[in-house]
Amino acid sequence: MHVDASGSRVVVKNVELEGLTLTVAGNPLFRLAARYYCELNQASTYLAVEKSTFTVFHFDRTEPILRYDFIRKPKGDVPSAHINMHTESAALIAAMQDAGSNRRTQRRRVAGAPTAAQLHLPLGGPRFRPALEDVLEMLVVELAIDCARGWRESLREGRSLWRDTQLRAAVADNTSAAVEALEELGFVVNWPKTPAERPDLRKDKIEQF
Repeated sequence: MHVDASGSRVVVKNVELEGLTLTVAGNPLFRLAARYYCELNQASTYLAVEKSTFTVFHFDRTEPILRYDFIRKPKGDVPSAHINMHTESAALIAAMQDAGSNRRTQRRRVAGAPTAAQLHLPLGGPRFRPALEDVLEMLVVELAIDCARGWRESLREGRSLWRDTQLRAAVADNTSAAVEALEELGFVVNWPKTPAERPDLRKDKIEQF
């Protein structure tokens, strides 16, 4: 991966412009492009991911197979974490043609015939979205790409670090739920008795689409 830093902004992306080449039995058959747009918080203590994209391609094609997107502050009604499937299904297209009327369906009708890639399928919001390790393991399991010895342990280690970070953030977002869970397990938590004395909750991140 290549890192570009400018002021408080950091971009992490593949060294190869078209993405990492993935092989099957030694033959290049797929590509995985990953990119993170990050920004330092005001105290310059940690990097927040403003946007990330993981895109899977067949090696000889420019149209993606699928794309995982995260947008920290999405506009409109797009899910903050979502997947776009670039594959067609007669049943899915029929469903999109028969859909009701709102801003999104109206925009699709103006654009012409619907495509599966226009759908944004939610993936758990800012806190519970997939990690790059999840995408890589999916490619190993579902497409049997070549991988080095010890790949599973490496992916599990990376996924564990990612989920630890996300869990800490989720606890900060909803401390009341975290305290309740700990007390149910038998822990004693020094917790202010009155709601006014408790830390502010950031449940908007937990509730975010």
